[in-house]
Amino acid sequence: MIYFDHAATTQMSAAAIEAYTTVAQHFYANGESLHRAGNEAGQLVNEARLSIARRLGIAAEGLIFTSGGTESNQLGIAALAQGSAKRELLVSPLEHSSVGEVLDALARQDGYRIKTLAVDATGHVTPAMLAAALTPDTALVVVQAVNAITGICQDLAGLNQVAQAQGVPLFVDAVQGVAKIDLPLATVAGFSASAHKFNGPKSCGFLYLSSQVLAKPRFHHVFQQNGYLPGTMDIPGIVSAETAFTAAFATQAATFAHLQTLKQRVLTTLAPSIQPVADWAEYPGIIGMLLPHTQGQEAATAMGQRGLSFSTVSACSIRDPRPDNTLMALGLSADDAAQYIRWSLGAENTVAEVDQAVAMLNAAYA
Repeated sequence: MIYFDHAATTQMSAAAIEAYTTVAQHFYANGESLHRAGNEAGQLVNEARLSIARRLGIAAEGLIFTSGGTESNQLGIAALAQGSAKRELLVSPLEHSSVGEVLDALARQDGYRIKTLAVDATGHVTPAMLAAALTPDTALVVVQAVNAITGICQDLAGLNQVAQAQGVPLFVDAVQGVAKIDLPLATVAGFSASAHKFNGPKSCGFLYLSSQVLAKPRFHHVFQQNGYLPGTMDIPGIVSAETAFTAAFATQAATFAHLQTLKQRVLTTLAPSIQPVADWAEYPGIIGMLLPHTQGQEAATAMGQRGLSFSTVSACSIRDPRPDNTLMALGLSADDAAQYIRWSLGAENTVAEVDQAVAMLNAAYA
């Protein structure tokens, strides 16, 4: 099988599996328990938190372990929005469905006004655009780091500078960016990450909320994880996630360069009738394209049966009949969006796999 669906999920690394198994077998106590076994398990969580925080340049006490990107996005956005008395929330039009869901709930249940930010012709929210959209009633800005459909990266440093100048917190969906590209996360109000995007376990991620920004926890009378998330922590998952994160972080630059090589190979060998979409996107691991006469889902199914695995849009949105919001924001029509496919590559992929996959695609759909 040729696996080109790393934006959906990645294979757990051998080191992450070993870490998970070892901790599950030998450190199974509840990390909140006061006995020695509990202290030992809890210390593993503390060490993992410190390790991740040190590499990202953030305060360890702001790091909350979650079930993944969706929970991190929804907890973080709601907490920051409700930490302010203001009622306006600004969001880019390229966000993941989990962001849209929590914003819709805040508007419906609590009366927040949701304003969609403009993007330029290349899908970027510029600092000038954000500055023009901010008002005295803006409570929060939500912008992703790396778009899961196209690989477009936002100028987080520039956007955060504008937001901070007006005293407005910025929350970043960094699920597709953490351990893949350099991210200026040290001064943002919050961000999300998910371990299965960087060869860690599924159902384990983390949320960061800065202590410098007011936030309101969703749950009442909760004492775990600074009051933000109740429940017994998945210590094997957390240690496994930290193991995968550390390895991915250490090889981030080399992996990025490798993906640049693979992307260039794809773009130079595709048939002219297969049209790249957002080929300027900064993250090279995601490559979007339009097939000339075939629906993307049909192609993904047919090619999958022949051993080539890729997607159309985000796996979280695959059953949503509406055209993808990212593609609409880039000016594509609904018919175009239906013919869209996404190849998302990883460090394990090779030039030989790219050549074979392109040849298959060209032969079937050019």
